[in-house]
Amino acid sequence: MSREALGSGALRTGRALYALVRDMAAASRIVKNASALHIVARNFDRAQTLLEHALKERPFLVILDLETCEVDAFRVLKEFRENADFKRVPAVGVVTHEKAALKAEAEKAGCLRVYFKTEFGKELPDLIARFAV
Repeated sequence: MSREALGSGALRTGRALYALVRDMAAASRIVKNASALHIVARNFDRAQTLLEHALKERPFLVILDLETCEVDAFRVLKEFRENADFKRVPAVGVVTHEKAALKAEAEKAGCLRVYFKTEFGKELPDLIARFAV
């Protein structure tokens, strides 16, 4: 079953930010930072649910937690790479130093960039703002 977290406020781009994150603290940070920019953030805990929603409402950015959602994250990347409707949607990943080996794999699979968890926390507001324009 999907958890969906919505940020408040109007969309600046008419689309939403999607996140595939199972860690509620991380999901909350994403929603909080998106809301501060008046952007809706939707959080999913399964690739299938994210992909189904993305067909209806193409997100402007997808954030993938490679730590807790590794298999689902690679499924999303594969679908985004192969589906013409998703090819222009940027995806960024988040990984811990313990799983640093996933960084190169995820970038090869289609992640625009993979952040280490600590770096991601610092970059999140700027990351959202950069892609929402």
